[in-house]
Amino acid sequence: MEPDSNQNNVLDAARPKLAQKINILPPELAHRIAAGEVIERPASILKELLENALDAGATVIQIELVKGGCDALRVTDNGAGMEPADVPLAFQRHATSKLTVFDDLYRLRSFGFRGEALPSIAAVARVELTTRPATALGGTTIVAENSRVEELREAGCPVGTTIHVSQIFAAVPARRKFLKSEATEQGACLEAVNRIALASPGVKFRVLNNGRLLWDMPATADAGERIGMVLGRETGSGLLKVKGVRGELTLEGYISRPEITRANAKDIYCFVNGRCIRDALLNHALMTACRNVMAAKRYPAAVLFLTMPSEEVDINVHPAKLEVRFQNPRAIYGLVVETILAGFAAVAPALDDGASPMPATDPGDANLTSQVYQRRLEEAVKRYTLLGGAKKSSYRSGASFSAGSGALFSAAADRRRGRRDDDASAGEGSPSFLGGGERGNLERRHEPGFVSEPTVEAAAPRDPADAPAFPGSEDGSPRRYFASMTYLGQAGGCYLVFSHDHDLILVDQHAAHERILYEELRREGREGRLAVQPLLIPEVATLSPGDYGMLMEHRDLLREAGLEIEPFGGHTVSIRSLPAALGRLAPRTLLEESLAQLTGPTEGLSWGEKRDRVLISLACQGAVKKGQILSEAEAVRLGHDLDRLPFAGTCPHGRPVWIVLTERRLAGLFRRT
Repeated sequence: MEPDSNQNNVLDAARPKLAQKINILPPELAHRIAAGEVIERPASILKELLENALDAGATVIQIELVKGGCDALRVTDNGAGMEPADVPLAFQRHATSKLTVFDDLYRLRSFGFRGEALPSIAAVARVELTTRPATALGGTTIVAENSRVEELREAGCPVGTTIHVSQIFAAVPARRKFLKSEATEQGACLEAVNRIALASPGVKFRVLNNGRLLWDMPATADAGERIGMVLGRETGSGLLKVKGVRGELTLEGYISRPEITRANAKDIYCFVNGRCIRDALLNHALMTACRNVMAAKRYPAAVLFLTMPSEEVDINVHPAKLEVRFQNPRAIYGLVVETILAGFAAVAPALDDGASPMPATDPGDANLTSQVYQRRLEEAVKRYTLLGGAKKSSYRSGASFSAGSGALFSAAADRRRGRRDDDASAGEGSPSFLGGGERGNLERRHEPGFVSEPTVEAAAPRDPADAPAFPGSEDGSPRRYFASMTYLGQAGGCYLVFSHDHDLILVDQHAAHERILYEELRREGREGRLAVQPLLIPEVATLSPGDYGMLMEHRDLLREAGLEIEPFGGHTVSIRSLPAALGRLAPRTLLEESLAQLTGPTEGLSWGEKRDRVLISLACQGAVKKGQILSEAEAVRLGHDLDRLPFAGTCPHGRPVWIVLTERRLAGLFRRT
């Protein structure tokens, strides 16, 4: 009889274990393993070289990329070069000019030291360094590869240092095959430049890719001006300057006004003593301050500089120094929250009641009373509600349903749907959730004695067998359709109430409309007949270099989703058309939301999966919002549209579209037996 697996495990455990032999790794292998902790992609190399250039006192830095940094990159600076005797030492492990004793690690005021990352880079690529100090007549060139110095010679060159890195990850093929596309790696390199440039406004940066100029950023004495260069003019013009002091802690920077928000946190930059870091404490404090003045799941654009004694922060808890540990996190958390709230409180919005706006006050004014503070904060919230929040329009107020006045869909979309549906022959009197014939009914519904009577049969599915099954009752009753239900009304400005037999059906209007829009965009895109609405005057938008590169890489994908984007010079694009079903929305908002889906975690996603993410985002933006009042005809048409979908149980994000309160459940709630 064969022993079972448990018996085999017991026998294996009883056998003596052979001692494992300990081997010392060869230096070359050890160097490659160590390099893997710091050098993850070409952007990691660029970051280290830029920090070294700044530590050398450079005021002009030029970056040249080949294929987005995937093949090679070159960094040239005009900083203090190295003496000939120090050049080969820069490629030795544990060689530094910044540390003499252990405690110096906790008093660093620089990014690192010249040569700190060079041994790691030389372990995974070929490095050619040419440098010359101001005191020497000539320079020195060194070539290192596979952690070995291959060549050392004199060279003629200007003062400063040029480092050319090629054959990136040639010695580590496993790492190279995980590199992304040229555009993605170029975007990561540009993001590394962004972080350095934001902290160094007095340094001129020039970036080229394959010989083409991507970015020429002049030096400036104003940090706000540099932020506008990096994040875009539109973002820079809507920033508030903030400043707070608590003991030896100083927080300065800029944050976007409450009505200017982002779909993700990629435009939040935090610096500690000039070093860009990712810190959960700072991010949480920032979002706590924004919680009551910005919409849920929206993020500000912010650039914050925290200055503190170097001995109160540990910058050596992460191999790439992207994370830190604070000695007094509570004080820092409080400083961030107070400073941001004071900045919002100092906003002087234009009031809509004709009252004179309050003069802007220095956020650090100690005489700012709590009453004034609260009033200004409420005004900031009010301004967001008026200018940035969801408009809570009532369609019972006689508003027109044209695309320019807030219709849920454009008339073109209704005409397309009318061609597909059998109810097109019902005439102009039939209700239309998308506009069209319903417009006449809405204009009449305010006339004395007019009663809207939706034609339910006209919108029913052609063949009940082709329609999706609606959840039945617990007693196994036949499947039902919204076309056969009675609409009762709207609850809470969000839920549509239907009845069928003795059951109640509650529909989340946003989730339902989002599913309808998503299925329409996906179906028409798949069939190659997605209707688009050309803009009479194309809208021009200025992007950051990273976003521009990402947009150009996915321009065809966005075109499939109905967004036609064309380059307009520099990092500016022209939005020429939108999906017809979303023609009432702001073009720039749709562009920003689409970019947010492409700049998030998209590793491993196919082209179709990325397109679906964009379509889901567009559908969410175009769907009717909570608080919007729907007419009876609109609510009924919404149900009819759900009947036609192949699946309508949840929205594209997975939330339920409806719930059923059966007669038995209702009786239980009221304790009726």
